[in-house]
Amino acid sequence: MKTFLILLLLVPSIIAQEFKAVNVKGSVQYRSGTSEVWAEVKEGAALRSDDFVTTGAKSSVQIKNSNNIINLEEFTAVSISSIKTMSTDDLLLALAMEDMINAPKPNGKNNSSSTAVYGNKEGQGKNPDLKADDFGIKRLNGAIQLAENGFKESAVVFAKETYRKYPDLKQIPSYRIFFADILYEKGLYEESLGEYMYIAKLDLSKEEKSKVESQIQSINKILLNN
Repeated sequence: MKTFLILLLLVPSIIAQEFKAVNVKGSVQYRSGTSEVWAEVKEGAALRSDDFVTTGAKSSVQIKNSNNIINLEEFTAVSISSIKTMSTDDLLLALAMEDMINAPKPNGKNNSSSTAVYGNKEGQGKNPDLKADDFGIKRLNGAIQLAENGFKESAVVFAKETYRKYPDLKQIPSYRIFFADILYEKGLYEESLGEYMYIAKLDLSKEEKSKVESQIQSINKILLNN
């Protein structure tokens, strides 16, 4: 069953899709497939679905094909395969798959211990001390960029994958709240409730605690009335 679900999710991404990088500013790099070698993204460069793109300080790029387009700002990293429109059913299937493969592994090692926070539109400020090797943080920034460019379902999936690869990042409330809010907006109340319940145990600011508690109460009322 697990293999079947994975294949279902991979089918669309297996189909080759070529994107183009335009409006390249500053330091923008990419790597292909499982390669660890990063190369400069030049204006008009072709990018494939198995490529990964990252931006540095004061850098940005627009990535587009005939169907999709996204603007990546500084300190972001995103897989080209994540730049896609997903339905709510697709999102639920992806979340179910993540639940199956996200179980802690014996003697596993965390890939990142970063605690840097990148701001979003809700008021957090950018961290000027973000290091170039804080790749997990850059991935979460990329997930936010996906959401802000209209790919909200894909953003949640990309964030979930990032948390699996960089488990220490689960402790940063601002990101968790951002993606939990998307689940809530999509009407996925049970899924968002699980997220908010986890977030409630973190070290929250007064505003974050108030919001999370309010969301939990709201969802419980919704579920009670259904």
